[in-house]
Amino acid sequence: MEQYIVSQSKRFKNDPYAAKAWILTAKTLYPNSFNVQFENYVIEKNASNYKEAAKCFGFLATNFHQNPPSPLWEEISEITKSMRVPEEQLTPAQEYYMKMFHHLQYDVQHKLLLLTVKHADNPFEQCKLLILLLKRFPQTIVTHSPGLLDMIVQGINLDPVKYKDMLVNEAIPLIYHKTPELPPHLVCTIFTVSLQFYVKKLVDEESTETVQDMWRKVFEILGLCGKMLKWETILPYNKSWSKQVYCQKLIQIVTSSDGRTTGEQKFFYAITLFIFSLQEYIQSIQKTKSNETEYVLVEGYNENDIAGSRVESIEPPVISTGSLSTQNVSIAFVTATTCWQILNGELFRLQFNQLLITLPLNSWISIFMFDLAVYFYHHKEALKMLDEVKGSSLQREIRLLSLMLSQGPLSVPGFECILKILMDLPTVIGTLYENMNMQIKTRHLMLLPLTKKAVIQYCTKAILNCLVRKFLTDPQVSDIVLGNILVLSQLEHPAETTIAEQVFQRIRSKRYFSYMLVPTYIIAIDYVEEFAHIWHTYNCEYNFEFLAPQQHIGGSSSRRIGTRGADKGVREDFKQVVKQQIAHANDDIMSLIVKFITHEKQTIYQSIT
Repeated sequence: MEQYIVSQSKRFKNDPYAAKAWILTAKTLYPNSFNVQFENYVIEKNASNYKEAAKCFGFLATNFHQNPPSPLWEEISEITKSMRVPEEQLTPAQEYYMKMFHHLQYDVQHKLLLLTVKHADNPFEQCKLLILLLKRFPQTIVTHSPGLLDMIVQGINLDPVKYKDMLVNEAIPLIYHKTPELPPHLVCTIFTVSLQFYVKKLVDEESTETVQDMWRKVFEILGLCGKMLKWETILPYNKSWSKQVYCQKLIQIVTSSDGRTTGEQKFFYAITLFIFSLQEYIQSIQKTKSNETEYVLVEGYNENDIAGSRVESIEPPVISTGSLSTQNVSIAFVTATTCWQILNGELFRLQFNQLLITLPLNSWISIFMFDLAVYFYHHKEALKMLDEVKGSSLQREIRLLSLMLSQGPLSVPGFECILKILMDLPTVIGTLYENMNMQIKTRHLMLLPLTKKAVIQYCTKAILNCLVRKFLTDPQVSDIVLGNILVLSQLEHPAETTIAEQVFQRIRSKRYFSYMLVPTYIIAIDYVEEFAHIWHTYNCEYNFEFLAPQQHIGGSSSRRIGTRGADKGVREDFKQVVKQQIAHANDDIMSLIVKFITHEKQTIYQSIT
């Protein structure tokens, strides 16, 4: 009888009033029949009566949810599918389901979504549906989010990419303002996974998000985890703080010993600050675009070393940057170093190494570890790591030269390294490095920009400082050393004049100077004028000897120019030299210095040994 009445109702599908009459009779006779109640729902659905359809569907969902018959489950599935489609992309059928769903009672909506979660096809789908439930019913977040987070964490072993993305971009944002009670180990895992997620994006540099936005989210998640772990001291992310201020506050937490900060909290803040600083350091010294300049951490120059009066200090090295734009880079490196020391202490070493294995930081760490060895003056370790550090052949040679210079004045192997560097100069011109020589009572390191001028300057300084050391410690130093000093010191003239003035003072006191390369390599106008001044003022008391211009460029004679007892021809040669040098005063000094070092290497070998 029931089946007959339902079939009659279906027969009048084009006559809704007749169909309703039949189904009303069926409902009276068989109020608990699924087939009767579902047909009643279908009639209202076909008529697009959302409100009535919702009442019918609510009855079905309430009374038949324990083991939903196939037709009911198909409708439930269509509802949940529609809820996951953006509003502007809804089909007419999906639009019906959404409108009907909105007319369902609150408890029915909730029960419906819970039912779909329970009967999901796989764990990932279950998590997606549970997120949908929490978005629709935020008041249930505290109740259902622990289960959701636990499922996501377990699912990471099945599909790391999908589940990590779901955790960071969908699940965590739900619990910022409705923080659930979670087991500490789950909270720690949530933060670790979030850190892995963002570190990969930072290393790959493929995200549409800015670096600043990604770090903001990392620190927000760190604060959320601290709240769930009930840390006493939590450092919220403050947009108004500069990176330097934020780092200082983090360092205070990491290094505190007031008893309020747990070891767990110190570890998480230290690892976050370490990667935060490491990322800024590495991405600042590495070139990510063709127009950017790369930097290499190298041994700097110290006036006290040159004078032989360096005072050993337990103070850390001073890192100069040469320009204001890179000052924060040295701060980032020192901050990363501080965190590295904390994390490699007895308390955190094992935990840190285990976490480090899961982070895609190998390329960054190899550079940092080499620079760390340079920073702490671990010469042997740095040499062992030299070939493991990512970089060009030019970077390798500069690092090798730096390690040699850290052991003392320039040696013959160091000079050979310079010759290789000058054969492989960067194409970017750049500018001279400011204050390459510092006068400090500890080691001087510098972030050397890989530009043509700065690299030539660094190599030139290595030779010049070696010669100046000889000059300052040996009153009888040869004229070759004096002449080479004058040639090389032209690079930073007139910004640096002290050493040239001292050399000319030595020449005056000797009353003799023999340097055959003056006509070829001395072009600084002040130097030429100083020779001319001595010539005109003391021509009977001083003797200069160097090749006349035509002889040096290929003449067969080796006639020298001198001031004492010189004939008229020689005097004319000297005047000609002065005129020639003045004419070349505006020549490219960089090219001249490179030519001098590479073409006159035997003269330089002789002067540095």
